[in-house]
Amino acid sequence: MPKISPLSLEVLTNIFRTSPKDPMRIINREGSTIEFKESYNHSGMAQYFKAIAAFANNNGGYILFGVGDKPRRLLGLTGKSLAQFENIKVEEFTRNLLEYFSPEIKWDHCTFEFRGMSFGVIYVEPLIRKPCICKKSYDDPNPKYTLKEGDIYYRYNGRSERIRYDELFAIIDESRKAEERQWLNFAKQAVRIGVSNAALLDLNSGKLSGSGGSVVLDSSLLSKIAFIREGQFVETGGTPTLRLIGDITEISTGKIVVTETTKKVIRAIDATDIVQAFLENKKVDEPLEYVKRICSASSANYPLYFFLQQAQITIVDALALVKNTTTRSIAKTKLIERLDGRYISQINLPSSKTSPAMKKLEYRQEWLDGKIPDNIPDIQYCVESLLYLTDEEIEIHQQYIRLTLLRIYKNSYENVSPIIASNLRKAICRIDEALYLKN
Repeated sequence: MPKISPLSLEVLTNIFRTSPKDPMRIINREGSTIEFKESYNHSGMAQYFKAIAAFANNNGGYILFGVGDKPRRLLGLTGKSLAQFENIKVEEFTRNLLEYFSPEIKWDHCTFEFRGMSFGVIYVEPLIRKPCICKKSYDDPNPKYTLKEGDIYYRYNGRSERIRYDELFAIIDESRKAEERQWLNFAKQAVRIGVSNAALLDLNSGKLSGSGGSVVLDSSLLSKIAFIREGQFVETGGTPTLRLIGDITEISTGKIVVTETTKKVIRAIDATDIVQAFLENKKVDEPLEYVKRICSASSANYPLYFFLQQAQITIVDALALVKNTTTRSIAKTKLIERLDGRYISQINLPSSKTSPAMKKLEYRQEWLDGKIPDNIPDIQYCVESLLYLTDEEIEIHQQYIRLTLLRIYKNSYENVSPIIASNLRKAICRIDEALYLKN
């Protein structure tokens, strides 16, 4: 399976999971991979750099801006704090980071929109070649964020501190083993290619030498390679790769400048978004993310096949997707049951003449006639009556049904009893299956 981006919607939604009892309290705590900051300020670079270096020397991690720590509340970024984060200059941030730490740390960032608020996210990748060492001192008014030349910072449980002996020894030992693996891999490739056909490239001088002679790269090309190497050079499994963020532009001084041209904003998908996208018959950018979101919802009864059709995947592929989605919610199990053949079918018309039965029949006819009142006296019966409609009737009247259900959902869903709310979701699923589930 392809590697999931650390700044994907799925990963960020999981990090920002909230308590079912308190939707403004984040479940995750500060730890070895997460740090909370209530706000973002360019003047606080030293404290951010210390955390970034500490994460890089461990397993990587996230700095989340707009989240309180004690208590762990969703605050969001606003005003100047949000504007400064959204306008982070990648090249300047990286240059300042390189001024204080070496080797270079690979990082990325985005604005995450969640529950109507904006949060800043910086993700730090773990270094391949550790340790990252502070090469310049910085005296911060808060001693906690002071940087000292020669120090190595490491992320412990909720703290970025000077590294201890055990962790430093483990890093040095792993670095030695990694270098041995690189040399072994290099030797294997040389043997495979053949000594007479192999050559070595010196990235500092630009000289490519081997038994067949030598080649010197043009200085203009070398300067570009050297620049990229300083800016975004990483190694994975011993194989050098070059990564460039933004565009390269040439200016009159002859210097090469990298400028970031896009602002990365990721918007979270809430349960309400799933319902409204379906009822509004809206084409979404990432339909499978809506399916994944159902896995962590409070219920599995949300429109499903509407999004599968947009994604153009089979039920078999959808089952695999859901099974590979990580969540602790029972909704995942229920969603698998739905995909595996547990449908919400049409129910037979009531044969009794009881008052509830007669009201449901009346509402059924009002759905077909397009005459559901603005103020519905019995929402429960109105919603349940949709289950009496055939697939054909739903298809014919789908536009009216969608718009009316959308009105009911927006006006009443938050205030009705849990039973009525559950029946409303069930009715929406019935419409979804009638329109998009083709047996």
